[in-house]
Amino acid sequence: MNLIGKIFVVLIFVMSLVFMTCALMVYSAHINWREVVENTQAKPDKPLGLRLQVQNLRKDNDALKAQLDELTKKLDAEIADKRAQVAKLEQERDDLQRERDQLMAQVAQLTQQVRDAVAAMDAAHQTLAERTEEVNNLRDLLRQAEQARHDALVRLVQRTDELHQAANELRALKDRAVTLAADLAKAKEVLTKFDLKAEPELYHEQAPPVEGVVMAVPGNNLVEISIGADDGLMKGHRLDVFRLGNGENKYLGRIEVIRTEPQRAVCQIVPEYQRGPIQEGDRVASKLR
Repeated sequence: MNLIGKIFVVLIFVMSLVFMTCALMVYSAHINWREVVENTQAKPDKPLGLRLQVQNLRKDNDALKAQLDELTKKLDAEIADKRAQVAKLEQERDDLQRERDQLMAQVAQLTQQVRDAVAAMDAAHQTLAERTEEVNNLRDLLRQAEQARHDALVRLVQRTDELHQAANELRALKDRAVTLAADLAKAKEVLTKFDLKAEPELYHEQAPPVEGVVMAVPGNNLVEISIGADDGLMKGHRLDVFRLGNGENKYLGRIEVIRTEPQRAVCQIVPEYQRGPIQEGDRVASKLR
């Protein structure tokens, strides 16, 4: 039971006593009021006198008042303390409410920042994907460009080699042209000196001044010699065959060129000029010395 309940109990008790006193006074209107009022000894049939009862009640009332005052003071102190606590709690509530409002504002701000960050991250991812695709495309273009550069470099090297080769060939041809021009001038000089005409068909059967060796005698009146087209031999030229060595100088016959190669020629033995068997190692010449 709290303090207020105790106070009300005391008040009820006091009022009960008052009402009881009034009732006793009314009841004793036809009795000995002196004894009723002045009786100092309580008996089973005679209660204590009203004076003493009133005195006792006053004492009790004073004690109760004192107790009530003390309780009231305690109650006031407790109420003041509770009010202070309530004020403190209200202040704390206000502070907490303000803090909650601030936190809610911060939460809203952070939520917006998170949304903005998510949107920025999505945009960054999209940009990253686009940049990645651009990088991949650029890598493909770079590989294609490098391949094209490599191919162009290979072609350039090939063309450079071809150019150098062509330059070398041109230089060789120029040198050959100079040599041929000199040879032509000498040939013209020789033709003029010996009163010859510059018509090769007139001298088709006449072989140039060459000498060689019989390399093989395969049979069927055929022989293979060590001189060929590079030495000026042509089909139809005739050469003399002779043998030197062991103190002999023997004429063996005449052969006619039937096929030429750059470094050799195949000839057929002319029967009417044959003077002996032709062997490997025999000498051949366009003119006998």
